[in-house]
Amino acid sequence: MITKKSRSIDQAKLKILSDIVCDNIETLLEYFNVDFKHSGKMITMCCPIHGGDNPSAINIYPDGDTYRGNWKCRTHGCEEHFRSSVIGFFRGIISHNELNWCQEGDIMIPFNDAVEFLSNFVKKDLKDIRISTSDRNKKTFTSMMNYVKQKQEKESNQITREHVLRSLEIPCSYFLERGYSKEILEKYDVGLCTNPSKPMYQRAVVPIYDNEYKCLIGSSGRSIFEKCEQCKAYHDPSRSCPPKEEAWKYSKWKHSANFKSQNALYNFWFAKNLLIETGVAIIVESPGNVWRLEESGIHNSVAIFGSSMTDRQKVLLDSSGAMSLVILTDNDEAGRKAAEQIQTKCQNTYRVYIPKFNASDIGEMTVEQINEEIKPFLEKIV
Repeated sequence: MITKKSRSIDQAKLKILSDIVCDNIETLLEYFNVDFKHSGKMITMCCPIHGGDNPSAINIYPDGDTYRGNWKCRTHGCEEHFRSSVIGFFRGIISHNELNWCQEGDIMIPFNDAVEFLSNFVKKDLKDIRISTSDRNKKTFTSMMNYVKQKQEKESNQITREHVLRSLEIPCSYFLERGYSKEILEKYDVGLCTNPSKPMYQRAVVPIYDNEYKCLIGSSGRSIFEKCEQCKAYHDPSRSCPPKEEAWKYSKWKHSANFKSQNALYNFWFAKNLLIETGVAIIVESPGNVWRLEESGIHNSVAIFGSSMTDRQKVLLDSSGAMSLVILTDNDEAGRKAAEQIQTKCQNTYRVYIPKFNASDIGEMTVEQINEEIKPFLEKIV
C-alpha cells in the first residue's frame, strides 16, 4: 500500500523536494537532536534509525555521491528498509522516534507521511511545484553531464599500486600482532601510514584495487589505537582526548574520501578467476576474514565491507560466473541479519549455503579450525 501511494507522487517533484531537504539537512538533523560530523563530502553519525552507537555508521551525501542525499547505514543496512534517498533517511528517523522502529518487521510510518512532514518543514508544498518539459530535459542533460564529469575525474586521478607501495610501511605491525602472517599482509599491501599530512595517518591501511589489480579505487584504515574509555574515540593514549566536535576524526575505521564501498567487492581482483573455476563465491564481511581464508588456502572469498550486500555488489558478483554462494558473515545479530539479507537478495539466482562455525567471525578462527570446520563443507558442495 505504501509503495502504491508513493508512486502517485511526481518523481520530478520529489527530486526537487529532496534537493531542498539536502540544502537544509543540518537544520533537520538539529531538529531531531542528531549529533553529526562533516567528513569531506559526506556527513557521518551514529545511526538514528536503528539506534546504534557507532559514530561512523551512517554516511550521507547531501551534495551527492550517486545522487544528492543518498545514504548508507554501514552496520545494519537500514537503507534497505527505507530507501537510500534523503526522504527515506528522514522517514527512518521519524519511524524510530514515533514508532520505535529498530529492525525489520517493526512498523514504519508511510512514505507519504514523511514527504508531508518534510514539505511542511521546508515550507514547500508539492502542489505548488510546476515543472516544464524544458526543465525536465535540462535535468536529464545535467545528470548525464555530471556522470561524464565524475568518470573523467576518476580516470584522471588514478593511483597506481606502485604509488601505494611507496606510501605505506608494509607489512603493518598492527595486524601482525593480531595473528595475520607477514606473507598475507604483503600480498594485500596492508601497511601503516606514517605521514602526518595524510588523512590515514596512524592507521593500518587496507588498499582496495580495481578489478584488474592495477589502480587503487579506495582504502580503509583502522586506527592503531584502541577505544579510549573516557571519550570513546580511538586516539593516541599519550595525548589528551580530542574535543567532542573532532572525535569523529578518531573513529575505529575510516574509508578514504570518495570511496564507494557499495560498488566494490574486496578481493575480487584476486578471486575472480577462482569464482569461475570453482563456481563458488564465499561472502564475508571484512578484509580480515578474507585474509584468514587465504592463509588457509581458500582463495575464492570476497568481502562486502559491512553487514549488507548492495545491488551493485550483486551485479558485480553476477558477472563472476559463480553459481553457488557460501555466506560466512559474523556470528552476531548483525551478521545473522546480513546472511538473511544476502540470502533473500540472491536465492533466485544462486544456490545459497549458510554453514555454522564456532567463532565470533572467520578472522578470529585459526587455520586449523578453518581446516576442520569450513574446508570439509566447501569440498562437499564443490
